[in-house]
Amino acid sequence: MTVLDELFDRIGGLREVGERTTVHYECRRCGLTLSKDAIGCPSCGSDEIAAIPL
Repeated sequence: MTVLDELFDRIGGLREVGERTTVHYECRRCGLTLSKDAIGCPSCGSDEIAAIPL
């Protein structure tokens, strides 16, 4: 294991270039942060949910 691999393991970072491990979900209409299981936005009622890889 390289020092970089160990660092990524400790901070939960990326293992390979371009590999995304975290996804942020939000309403496309109002921007409210949602859970990955959300079907719609409880704030504005929109069913358009953005999944943004971080």
